[in-house]
Amino acid sequence: MITNNITACQKRRFGMNPEEETRLIGLNGRPVFGIRKSTVLSFNLSDLRIYGKNKTDGILKRFITWFRIKRWQYLGVCNDKIIFGAAIVNLGYMTNMFCYIFDRKAGKIVQFDAITPSGKAGLFEGSFQNGSAIFKNGKASLSFINRPESVLAKISVKGKLDAELHFLKLTEPLCCTSRVGLDGFNYTHKEAGIPVTGNVTFRGSGYEIAENESSGVIDYTLGYLARHTFWNWASGGGFDEAGNRVGFNLVQGVNETGFTENAFWINGNMIKTDVIDFQYSDLNLLDKWRIVSNDGKINLSFYPEGERSADINTGLIASRFHQPFGRFEGILSDGGKTWKINNAAGFTEEHYAKW
Repeated sequence: MITNNITACQKRRFGMNPEEETRLIGLNGRPVFGIRKSTVLSFNLSDLRIYGKNKTDGILKRFITWFRIKRWQYLGVCNDKIIFGAAIVNLGYMTNMFCYIFDRKAGKIVQFDAITPSGKAGLFEGSFQNGSAIFKNGKASLSFINRPESVLAKISVKGKLDAELHFLKLTEPLCCTSRVGLDGFNYTHKEAGIPVTGNVTFRGSGYEIAENESSGVIDYTLGYLARHTFWNWASGGGFDEAGNRVGFNLVQGVNETGFTENAFWINGNMIKTDVIDFQYSDLNLLDKWRIVSNDGKINLSFYPEGERSADINTGLIASRFHQPFGRFEGILSDGGKTWKINNAAGFTEEHYAKW
């Protein structure tokens, strides 16, 4: 069961109509907002009613579902040797894939990106509970097979990188649907500090991903987001001083309207936290970061070791982000018990998008 570290407002959402519990869109044609007990099983966008409109069809609805809905799946692995990540992003009018590997000892990152017009190269089927996300072009292929208890990722960038990873899902994921402005919404499913096994091969060098040394991160998101969107994100995991498996997902800038996606996990048990404040230098994002929660449950310092960044602006769309990789240390608390971490691996992010 989910811990009692959840606000009364969030608890009330657990009493939602059973018919709506597994759907993104409720019986009234609008998104079902709140923290859910489990992941959405049906992204029933065909039932979406435009805010303030009685009808459920029309040109405006087709435009929103085809071009304004954003959907992505990200998978990451963190350990003492590497930080690895891969994602498939469908923006409706274009598809983006990326994967990267950061060698922590060398402090070097290698990344691969591909952008294709329209959303046809990035196909999402079903849900995160039982479905898939597939990207394929002439140079790269990514396959994320989502099952009730696990995710199997197969990644290949011709002649450069190959990976096969098996993520074991947590029994208590963070599943949140929040408002975006007057008429938008965002649904996200997050897990961190999860067991992961497999291997990554890069230019002939192999990295074995062992469960007792590595932590996984999962982000599955679908939303009708604002034209201009900004967020800070921190995620990662490892083990505390007592050997407990630890993971955390912390955000500011999105998913803060009524409900938040801020949480951490101890041995797979989720503990919800309040809003988060990211404190860092905008002049040097490789300086130390501090990440604290309003309720005092999160008090972390982050020490960057390198970063992935980009600044793309075509006029119509833009993406400007920095994603430092490195080490977390500090205290996690449920208001009574505390867990001290000294060497958790992961990343932070500053991201602005116009889409």
